[in-house]
Amino acid sequence: MSMSSSVFIIIFFLVLSTYYFKTTLTFSPHEDHNRRLATVHIITTPLPKNNSGPGEVKIRLTNSKQSYYSLETTLKWGNDYQFVAEERALYYGEALWGTYVGSWHAFQPKRDAGHGSVFWLVKPNGFFLSWDNSTWVKKSIWEYE
Repeated sequence: MSMSSSVFIIIFFLVLSTYYFKTTLTFSPHEDHNRRLATVHIITTPLPKNNSGPGEVKIRLTNSKQSYYSLETTLKWGNDYQFVAEERALYYGEALWGTYVGSWHAFQPKRDAGHGSVFWLVKPNGFFLSWDNSTWVKKSIWEYE
C-alpha cells in the first residue's frame, strides 16, 4: 500500500467518524440544550392505605416523529420520572397498573411549548396536568384492560 493510499484511507475514516459522532451525539438532550422544549415530569402519588392495587405503575413514552424509539420505566407509587421533550412532536404516555391502562398526551407542542416544565400527576383516579406543579387539571382516566 502506497503512502498516498494510506493517507487517503486515514482521512476518509476521520471524516466518516466525525460525521458519525456529530449525528449521534447531538441527538442526546444533554448535548444540545438549544433543542430542549420542556422537561416533562411524571409524578405518582403514594397510594391510600385502603387501596389494594399493585405497588408499581409501568410507564411507556413514545414520540410521534420517532415511533421506533420509546422510553419505558416502572415507578413505585410515590416516585417520579422525568424526560426532556426536544422535538416539536406529540409525546404519548401510556401506563399499566395491574388490570388498569391509561394514556395521555405527555407533551403537546401547541399546548406545552413555552412552559419550562410540564407536570403529570398519576393518581388512582386519573392523570392530571400542571405547568406550575400546584394547579392540576384532570385530563385522562384509568380504564380496564
